[in-house]
Amino acid sequence: MTEPSSKIMKWIIIFRAWSFTATVVPVILGTVWAWSRGYFNAWLFLFTLIGGIAIHAGTNLTNTYYDYINGVDTTETEAGMNPALVYGWMKPKSFLVIGLLSFLVAFLIGLYFFYLRGWPIFIVGLIGIAGGYGYTGGISYKYKGIATFIVFLLMGPLMVWGPYFLQTGLHDWSAVLISIPVGFLVAGILHSNDLRDIDFDKDAGIKTLPVVTGKRLGLKIYYFIYAAAFIATFLLSLFRVISIWPSLTILIVAPVAIKMMKHAKEGMAGNREHLNKLEGKAAEMDLKFGLLYILGVALGNLI
Repeated sequence: MTEPSSKIMKWIIIFRAWSFTATVVPVILGTVWAWSRGYFNAWLFLFTLIGGIAIHAGTNLTNTYYDYINGVDTTETEAGMNPALVYGWMKPKSFLVIGLLSFLVAFLIGLYFFYLRGWPIFIVGLIGIAGGYGYTGGISYKYKGIATFIVFLLMGPLMVWGPYFLQTGLHDWSAVLISIPVGFLVAGILHSNDLRDIDFDKDAGIKTLPVVTGKRLGLKIYYFIYAAAFIATFLLSLFRVISIWPSLTILIVAPVAIKMMKHAKEGMAGNREHLNKLEGKAAEMDLKFGLLYILGVALGNLI
């Protein structure tokens, strides 16, 4: 793959910036949930967003580095690899250094949050940084078949509760409960990635969840993740944790989810075009569902 002539496009690819929506959605959700209770500070929201994106950027960069040096990303990986290292746009160590610097930015912001809110938010931030680096560095849980579960917790409950606590200074279990649909959707992005790359990951000798479960059960888990995001929202409305509005707004993307499941089935049956689009479609669903869910939460407070 030829290196882009545009420096902006090059850095977008290096950082995989399109994936940052998976951080933006839970940060906004946690902030809107605080706003619905009468708390909102624009500067805190901005720093929370920057800190979350810094952790995400560090995760993406270190993930690319370790996938490359561990032989997971090659020219044969097709849609599953970041071309910047495979095609020599940048030296591998540069990826690692920039990734660690991104984590450092998040850590420094975390020190400011510690000053404002104390140990709870600082510990949550450290867990986020450790979880980001440990994805393929350190304990490298991506290669052990447990990444889907850990990403659910990191990008769901922790990523929503953190902004809520920063805005309010209060712990509330409702901030954890409302994160569950979002957690499923981010886990869906990872699981889609792993389904797409199952054959490449097998050849590389790593164990993602689909590699452990096999294609048939892996596909059923895919169905479960997306069904669970909708069901969890309806249950939250039923038990009055949230209003009925989020359950109504997300119905707009229900047909899209059904179509995704159909394409996933066809992809696992051998349709490579649909298989290669799984992760991108999952990211689109995360953004669309997430924004509609947030809109519903906001409407529940306004109407």
